[in-house]
Amino acid sequence: MSVVLSALRASMDKVDDDSVTQGYVELPAELPDVFRCAWRRTGSDLGGASATVLPDGCADIIVDQSGGAVLVGPTLLPHRHALGSKVTLRGLRLQPWAVPLLFRLTATEVRDRVLPLDALVGSRWAREIAAEVWRGRVPRRWRSIDTTPWQMDLVKGLLRAPSGAVEVTGREWGVSERHARRAVRDLTGMSPRELGHVGRLQRLLPLLDEARFPLARLAAEAGYTDQAHMSRDLKRLAGVTPLSLRRERSGAAAWPGGRLLTGTEDLVVTPGSSSRV
Repeated sequence: MSVVLSALRASMDKVDDDSVTQGYVELPAELPDVFRCAWRRTGSDLGGASATVLPDGCADIIVDQSGGAVLVGPTLLPHRHALGSKVTLRGLRLQPWAVPLLFRLTATEVRDRVLPLDALVGSRWAREIAAEVWRGRVPRRWRSIDTTPWQMDLVKGLLRAPSGAVEVTGREWGVSERHARRAVRDLTGMSPRELGHVGRLQRLLPLLDEARFPLARLAAEAGYTDQAHMSRDLKRLAGVTPLSLRRERSGAAAWPGGRLLTGTEDLVVTPGSSSRV
């Protein structure tokens, strides 16, 4: 085993560190071209929504203390949840193009849905995957995934580019606009335009956290046409105004309520709605 891989696995073992009692911890994952990170979220006794998740184009495999496991598909909806102090959820976040690489379905089939993992891979594989995700590791069956570079790079390019640039991005990889659009939908469950919305939001969030510049400047740097464009997008993707989101992310404003989660079974919902933690 390489020194780099040994160090990575050592950092993943920190997911089991009992000193991390509350809040959210994110750690690097093996195979970063497929898996964005491993994570752990533990609830608290504080009121309000202790978990706020905004659209990022990703899907998640989520496991609870009992071993229950679900796949949470990509969504454009914001979600805020409350976790009790004794509830711990652990997960493996998939890159926006990874669902078809791991499961025999397209991302469109799981968009805005939460599905029990055993319904997708069978009970034996679901138990093995859940056990390794709980340890913060990439499941053994996925450590030799064969990826298709041009498709991954196509999605990466659209997340970076202004919406509507699919014909340009597709041309860079020698495919037609129609082929590029179909590949994007199959891989991510989203249209190129929707991916553009997600990409701008994800560029905006770290700028918003810095709280050093006026909103008009942040809008321009994140790729919005103007501040009004940013406000409309945030209302759609986060459900709030830019200033409200800045206060929430800084901890200055707590969201009241929030759906209480006690395990992965509370995440399983009917098609057409979604949950993320």
